[in-house]
Amino acid sequence: MSQEFVKLDEKNLLEAFLNSFRGFLAIVSPDDIVLFANEPLIKRTGFDPTGYICYEVFHNRKSPCPHCQRKEVIQKKKIVTWERKSPKDGRWYNVVNSPVTLPDGRVGMFSMVIDVHEKKLAQEIAERHRRFLEAIWSRAPFLIIGINPDGGEIVFVNKEFEKILKYRAEEVIGKNIFDFFPEEERRKALCCCQEVCQGKEKEAVEFWWQTKDGERRLLQSNCFLVEMGEGERVVFNISRDITEERRLQEQLLQAQKMEAVGRLAGGLAHDFNNLLTSLKGYVDLLQKYRHDPEKIADILRNINLVLERTGDITQKLLTFSGRKPQHTRNIDLVNFCQEMKNFWQRLLGEDIELLLETSENHLHISADETHLQQIIMNLIVNARDAMPKGGKLHIKLLHQKFTRESLKLEIPLGEYAVLSISDTGPGIPEEILPHIFEPFFTTKPAGQGTGLGLAIVYSLVKQYGGFISVYTEKGHGTTFKIYWPRARPEKEETQVPKETSSLSVKGEGTILVVEDDVLVREPIVELLRDAGYRVFEAENGLEALEILSREKIDLIISDLVMPKMDGEELAALVQEKYPEVKIILSSGYPRGSIPSDGKIKGVTFVSKPYTFSQLLEKVCSLLHNP
Repeated sequence: MSQEFVKLDEKNLLEAFLNSFRGFLAIVSPDDIVLFANEPLIKRTGFDPTGYICYEVFHNRKSPCPHCQRKEVIQKKKIVTWERKSPKDGRWYNVVNSPVTLPDGRVGMFSMVIDVHEKKLAQEIAERHRRFLEAIWSRAPFLIIGINPDGGEIVFVNKEFEKILKYRAEEVIGKNIFDFFPEEERRKALCCCQEVCQGKEKEAVEFWWQTKDGERRLLQSNCFLVEMGEGERVVFNISRDITEERRLQEQLLQAQKMEAVGRLAGGLAHDFNNLLTSLKGYVDLLQKYRHDPEKIADILRNINLVLERTGDITQKLLTFSGRKPQHTRNIDLVNFCQEMKNFWQRLLGEDIELLLETSENHLHISADETHLQQIIMNLIVNARDAMPKGGKLHIKLLHQKFTRESLKLEIPLGEYAVLSISDTGPGIPEEILPHIFEPFFTTKPAGQGTGLGLAIVYSLVKQYGGFISVYTEKGHGTTFKIYWPRARPEKEETQVPKETSSLSVKGEGTILVVEDDVLVREPIVELLRDAGYRVFEAENGLEALEILSREKIDLIISDLVMPKMDGEELAALVQEKYPEVKIILSSGYPRGSIPSDGKIKGVTFVSKPYTFSQLLEKVCSLLHNP
């Protein structure tokens, strides 16, 4: 290859570079005169700037630019790079200035300018987003947790996580997320996480979490999977602490229940007075026919029926008033409404007729009984208030299956138990209808409503995966429809008849009856003695302990609520000092509402009112079939 050919190639390469380079190229002399400008720079300037002063043609200035680095470049022969916005067009440029030796031997400045306006704007937007996300991350009033979907390890947490759960970030990063759930919540949390890892988003799921100091907090979470790129995935858990909110909600529910109990007082007093009148009448008949065994047997049967009705009213009242703890179970909605119909009628009063219609023999749902009662009671009270001059309340139960062809509501496909409650009131005004489920919204006068009834109904229905709709027509009433996901009926256990009745067992052993009400204690003591047992009696726990210190007792039957020492405290002391003694606790509250239930093992519970045969069956089971 000849030298001439090489020089020609260099020239061609230089021309190709100058013609194809999209940025601006310029050479400026030491006295600020433009000596060279490429074609893109000529187009940008609007004319050939060669021979003009650089700061005049490029920056619209009458004096040198204050930021110009030509002295650094020319005098110190340094390469200087800077990035600025041009005052000529307001765009951002990246400039590289380097020294260049001119043909006359002087040192000038070679400038290469690239338009980076879009890149700069993108960087600014990215920086704003970064600051915004950083502010959310550090100051958000909710927990943000990143989880590795493959192993369940915690990838990152924010400040609110540290504040609520009391762990520092370095204490949890790399740890398994399920270690921070109480043991009974882990299986449910694992199933939820598996669904999220399969791409299903979870909204408003609630779990109890364990804090560093052993406290439990209820968090409501939204969980979703994010593809981070290059095969990396992260499960985001965004949660808020609803522990206090749930506690206040339960308190409000209880207050509303007790308010309704007050409204029911008149009707219940009427029922109890009728039953007491009936009992007094049967007692008089017992005196009259005391020598007629056949008549006495009939009267006693009727007295038992009256007592069963009294107990049924008491149990329903206790269930409604919320003395039972929250417990989600399988409920037959048809049976529930049929059993509660008379109870609800008392709340409505005599001017409103309650109609119950069902197209099914059974409709099973999964819910807490007191929550279900609260939902229906709120709707019934609203309907009653809408019909001050009387009317009809129609409760209708039906089964509905939603398919893609039939679905009209925005609810998932599937089978639902539909509870419809309709009144014949004036209807809900059109301007009010969009607000009826909002907390604290009420049209009632001050002091006559909290505005939380329908908000709580909506919240509870959503809590159990249900949906609620409302239809109203001016002058023709309002209908609320609740769609409950239908549950499979639980299998009923086959009751195997016992070969011998506990009443036929000859009593053997010593029993201590502890009861502060003599009218309750006396018949129990006499009936147990009649059954063959040796019986001691005490008015409270202190007397019971004194008897235990001097007598060999096989079984204690104790009331729960007593003065001086209650049944729970007595049971704990007996199990500590006399572990061989069997214990039966009794209470007017249903099972599950007493403090000792589930905490003191080995204690048998009997709910009042009970028959002597029911009590004796428990006694025989403990003493004769240990």
